[in-house]
Amino acid sequence: MSRFAETETALIERLRALKALPEMSINVFDIGVPLTATGFTQDEIMEVLYALEQDKIIALLPGNRLLMLKELPEA
Repeated sequence: MSRFAETETALIERLRALKALPEMSINVFDIGVPLTATGFTQDEIMEVLYALEQDKIIALLPGNRLLMLKELPEA
């Protein structure tokens, strides 16, 4: 599994733990802090967030927040 895929899996699991649903706003620190504590870098996390934004699953907002636009992809 590539490092991107590992990061994506961990990030999506974290969003599931936060019970992320469409129209829900989430503090990016609630995702990033636990993931960096498990060994992922800020750059790796942001790369996945940008990919999710490009896929129109999330929208990155000012103030280190993201908005869920769609349901999370199946694991």
